[in-house]
Amino acid sequence: MTLIAVRKGALDETMALADAGTAAPGQARIIVERFALTANNVTYAVHGEDFAYWNFFPGPDGFGIVPVWGFGRVEDSRADGVATGARYFGYWPMAGAALLQPVAVGASGFTDGAAHRAGLPPFYNRYTPAGDEWGSEDLQCLFRPLYATAFLIDVMLAPRPVDTLLLSSASSKTALGVAQAARGRQRVVGLTSPGNRDFCAATGYFDQVLGYDEVAAITGDAIAFVDFSGNGAVRLAVHSQLGARLKESHVVGDTHWQEGNVSALPGPAPELFFAPTVAQGRVAEWGPAGFDERLQAAWRGFAGTLGWLRIAHVRGPNAVAAAWADLVGGRIDPAVGIIASL
Repeated sequence: MTLIAVRKGALDETMALADAGTAAPGQARIIVERFALTANNVTYAVHGEDFAYWNFFPGPDGFGIVPVWGFGRVEDSRADGVATGARYFGYWPMAGAALLQPVAVGASGFTDGAAHRAGLPPFYNRYTPAGDEWGSEDLQCLFRPLYATAFLIDVMLAPRPVDTLLLSSASSKTALGVAQAARGRQRVVGLTSPGNRDFCAATGYFDQVLGYDEVAAITGDAIAFVDFSGNGAVRLAVHSQLGARLKESHVVGDTHWQEGNVSALPGPAPELFFAPTVAQGRVAEWGPAGFDERLQAAWRGFAGTLGWLRIAHVRGPNAVAAAWADLVGGRIDPAVGIIASL
């Protein structure tokens, strides 16, 4: 089966390789049946070095393997407790199959104990049995990890003394989740490109949708900015034009990675939001069951609003590589959720 590697210096360029091969003792070979391609995966590639996303599935020199979220089926298991035919949700390479080394195996799943993943965040190394508590598998691929991030952002911001949330890259799935959760509690303003403005407004999640060149039109006396875009020019405009009204600034993603970043900004210093760290704090506060209960309740509320979503399936190396290039190039309709298979 095929594995797709992307060139680190030109993310829209790909190379097809053979997958990882047969299972050795202690390993399981797992067919990656389906996975989502979203702006979140572009963020993984942009931060492949500084956030160590390239380390989950090492690629050849000059190339990286983009991690993706989806479902896999055990084709051949030489690991105790992992049965052939069992299906799991988790973090896979953009490939037709993966080799994992299951440890801490139990009813709730297993952890990949491969040596090269030992120092990486546990959130990404855990594989859970396939189930329907998150709805259809396509929805899970598209939203399960992204909505968890949106949920964590929302619970962080909910008690803050701000009256307005400003979200850049407003059409991204994580931003949509935050907007829907906050609507009615705080005023929600979205910043987006001209082509996505009507879509964002039609979701009903935003009180106001503005173009990136309309920062001066933002109202609100105490504003929290959540930057999903990584566009340095936009971030500079927000910090410069909102002045003392800008109380907080958080950086989540880099979907507009081509635009670069601005390091010296007026106003509050931007804070990097890293979901696994925040999740660990909430689990410690609420307990695992309490965390899951709150997350599931929030997810059910969001899932009931997804009438705008259209799912597109792409299959085979050429189609998946083309979809990836379109995603990197910003050519994907935000109403479309891509489900891929190699």
